[in-house]
Amino acid sequence: LISAASEDGLEEPLSQCNEAVEPAPVPSSSTLPPITAVPLQGELFTSRDIDHLMSRLDVADASPTKAPAGVDRDTHAETTTNVAPRGPSPGGGTQNFGDISEEFYRSHGIQVPQPAATDKIKTDKAEHDWTKREFVLPDRSALKEQIQSMSSWFEEDNVAGPPLPSSSTRSGPRTPASAPVADLKQVAEDASLAGTSGAESEVLRKLEAIKQRKVYGEKAPIQDLRELAGKIKPLLPTMKLERLVQALQLFASARFEDHDLYLRILGEIPVQVRGISPVLLTTCLRVLRRLALPEETYLELFSMEAMNMIRAKRKPQARAPRRPPAVGAARQGAQTSTEQSTLTPKPPPARLEDIAPFSITELIHIGNSLTILGAKHPARFMDVFQEQLAIAIPQMSQQECELVSPCLALSQLMPDNLRRQFLDRCAAVNAGEEILEARGEAAPDIAQYQREAADRRRRVKHYRNIFVFEASVRKETFSFFSSLSPDVRKFLDRVHEGSQRLPKQQPSPLALQVATVLDQLGVTCDVARQMGPLTLHVVAKATNPRAEVSDVIYECNDVQAYYALRKEDKGSTPVLTVATTMRHRLLQRLGAQLVHINIWEWQSMSEAQRVNYMVKLQSL
Repeated sequence: LISAASEDGLEEPLSQCNEAVEPAPVPSSSTLPPITAVPLQGELFTSRDIDHLMSRLDVADASPTKAPAGVDRDTHAETTTNVAPRGPSPGGGTQNFGDISEEFYRSHGIQVPQPAATDKIKTDKAEHDWTKREFVLPDRSALKEQIQSMSSWFEEDNVAGPPLPSSSTRSGPRTPASAPVADLKQVAEDASLAGTSGAESEVLRKLEAIKQRKVYGEKAPIQDLRELAGKIKPLLPTMKLERLVQALQLFASARFEDHDLYLRILGEIPVQVRGISPVLLTTCLRVLRRLALPEETYLELFSMEAMNMIRAKRKPQARAPRRPPAVGAARQGAQTSTEQSTLTPKPPPARLEDIAPFSITELIHIGNSLTILGAKHPARFMDVFQEQLAIAIPQMSQQECELVSPCLALSQLMPDNLRRQFLDRCAAVNAGEEILEARGEAAPDIAQYQREAADRRRRVKHYRNIFVFEASVRKETFSFFSSLSPDVRKFLDRVHEGSQRLPKQQPSPLALQVATVLDQLGVTCDVARQMGPLTLHVVAKATNPRAEVSDVIYECNDVQAYYALRKEDKGSTPVLTVATTMRHRLLQRLGAQLVHINIWEWQSMSEAQRVNYMVKLQSL
């Protein structure tokens, strides 16, 4: 029985309707959200980009228009097509004229030929198939497999192929126009790997290919990474500094866990550290931060080298003139003011060139890495870094203010006077402002769209730092908060109100496992509850009637909450990172009573032991 939904939500047969049901209008293409056609990386489309766009088109085409409440999906699909209804109309109207060919046969006394039954059946069947069948999307699986196979051939050629000859070794006539032209990205990689050995360049090319596939969501096999690590270890003593840092960055980007490899690469850097550039030094510290390797030797090496590089680029300052000879006490008091105004030179205003050789972003990355890794700052380094930071803070942009980690903003590297300047700058550039959504354009300017998308991704990744810093200043250093200017406190109040609209953070794998066990026990739990700017891991309903609180907050300390352990440190107690310790302290200040669940204890339990462990925690 075909039915239609009435206005009040009830259903009634079509035969009882007084009026015919008109087909619903098909939604126009302008009402559907446009699919932005831009490559995921670079300005040229590749086969993977085309495959990604075709997959998005399949998803958009396969999602039908939503049927009204009470209407069957097939009925709604049939009524929303543009096919005109055949046969008698629902109102009972019929055709009022005959077939002209039959009238011709009768007027001439000729018998009217009857159509064959088989032809009529075929015609009716074809007509029925055309009007009744559902639209089926064409299967593009074979085409996708062919594109992927072609892409793998191209990648194998780029990885395993010999490097392009340099301009000094090329000879002979030019390549004809019909010959294949090398990819621009491949030419750039060949130029960057010029002067390296064949085995070394082969390993780096394969690591670059793994990094490119990571952009499209493909994960590198662990066996391939182990093979590349085994090939590059004997080559480390002969590699240049740039190639050492590149290999360190590429292995860390592939999330390869082999601390012996990273320590071997880091062990070759001190020999060539005198020729390190600001970019390479910043990259080394960022990789150590990503790997959570608090190696004191290398942290001290890089911090002292950064101090020496800043001192070498520092411009010589005008020295104060020598003091005049001693005079009597009566004349000394009268000449004090005139000497200070005439003899003491005023320092020149700070300019952007004064923070050389490190840029503002590199300076922030250095401070973030050192503070998050828990480095011990020598007094000489602290003086030089704070001097550069005082010059950089008034010139920070909105993204650079949001890039500053709360660990850096509350550390010894940023004392109270610099912290006040930093908050003044955050209020001036409106740090923590709400992130706007991307404009829906089908074919935007590729370069501009990718720049805006990259800026948006960076802001999404870091702009929560402002909200955490505001909560820490308000809860942990209230005396400092009270001494701020009214404009800064008004800015912090706006940030405090906006913390409730922050997107929820994704739960960790350990939090999901704990929530699964609680669900098996019949305990209601939540993994997306917000407390201030932070998202709680697991909030479960208390089952103990004698408990003082109604909810139990489980803090799931996953692998990312600890510093990395080396092979010789296995069996020792892991150490929480500075960021994790700061999170726990802030949650306690906000009034949360945390019950900690550590990943090391959780992994050593069986399924039954985990259930008993959670029952014990719920009964406390």
